[in-house]
Amino acid sequence: MLKKFSIAAAGVTMISFQTIPAHAAQFNFTFDDIIDNNLAEPFVGSGVLSFDGDAEVGTYTLDSLSNLDMNFSFDDGSSFDIGDLRTNLSLAGISIFDLGAGELGLVFTGFNGLIVGGSIDFQNDFDTLLTFEPTGSIDNPIGCCGGDGVTNLYANLLPDGNSFETSFFGSYTAVSSVSTPEPASLLGFLGISILGASSLKRNQKEEV
Repeated sequence: MLKKFSIAAAGVTMISFQTIPAHAAQFNFTFDDIIDNNLAEPFVGSGVLSFDGDAEVGTYTLDSLSNLDMNFSFDDGSSFDIGDLRTNLSLAGISIFDLGAGELGLVFTGFNGLIVGGSIDFQNDFDTLLTFEPTGSIDNPIGCCGGDGVTNLYANLLPDGNSFETSFFGSYTAVSSVSTPEPASLLGFLGISILGASSLKRNQKEEV
């Protein structure tokens, strides 16, 4: 009976290794509609950018991020996801920087001619546009953003005939907490496995 329990515990541990999801970095966006280098209520939108692996300070092209996903939504009802991105992934990028207190900030940046003055553009099925102006260069990725991680360069544009009416145009932040995945459940299963293995070894000695 003890031998069966030990084998079962080891099996559970193997399953726990296989089912624990990969660690993913996530940045949470907040948007307002005032260009003042300060994020303040009323907020008009939110969003998430995530990718596999740990978030580390640096500048990366979007095509270098494994399982990249993006979703943004605004109070006017418009929403965008990674399928709406119109800029080449190899030309668009993100810059991650340290905000202190265990937090990282993120801004969009550009490469190969999209460093300053270009844009990272989304266009959804309703032809509504979301555009992020790159905020710096590869050498100076944070650009106009101060240590607070706020940038002014985004716009949500609604088509109006042959021209565009600006719905929101203001500041945004993207912040991620630096955290380590809690391995509590894994350690629990591992403890059961070790206990079972030691019990099995002791039982085998008694049988000899």
